[in-house]
Amino acid sequence: MISSSFTRYCAGLVLACTLGSAAAAVGKTQAPRQTPDQAIRQTTDQLRALIRDNRAAYEADSQQFFDMVEKVVVSRFDTRYIGQIILGTHWRNASEAQRQRFIVAFRNNLVHSYARALLENTDMVELKWKPVHMAQNAQEATVNVDLLRKEGPPVPIGFDVHLVGAEWKVYDVKIDNVSLANTFRSQFTPEIRKNGIDGLIKRLESGAKPLEKA
Repeated sequence: MISSSFTRYCAGLVLACTLGSAAAAVGKTQAPRQTPDQAIRQTTDQLRALIRDNRAAYEADSQQFFDMVEKVVVSRFDTRYIGQIILGTHWRNASEAQRQRFIVAFRNNLVHSYARALLENTDMVELKWKPVHMAQNAQEATVNVDLLRKEGPPVPIGFDVHLVGAEWKVYDVKIDNVSLANTFRSQFTPEIRKNGIDGLIKRLESGAKPLEKA
């Protein structure tokens, strides 16, 4: 069984602390600058190295830590598309202002919910990256990695990525074969039906009910 703190670490590593910009880049697809696994691994390695080298400073100043994780990986996730997946049919009915507010509020709530677990558990795992199998000129792929723990079996992580311009951007992450985007959509849909999208946004902006409960 995976502990709740380790689950939060997984989510923090692969999603929560990596949602940064309010909108993804748009434009014609270009030749990618890196392979999908190179892009994800470079970002993850940089994040873990900064935590290792600056742990004391981050433990003393949480805001400094939050700012760092957003800055390092701000461009790696297609946050607009993630928001579209999570809101589902409600995305189409939302105004552009509501969409932007949701993306920013969702990101901020995630960072504050998961970042502490990320900081506390980074040294407890090792990452084993797997080869990416994809067709030539493919515009979508999945990057798989096993999180190896000192106790318990490995936890499989899958990054679903697609090309946006010349960059591979993540649009969903599966932890032990469970989609985080679908998990949050299942949580938010009943809330939107009850309180409307503005009610959900206000709740996220207030910081109430941390998203780690999802």
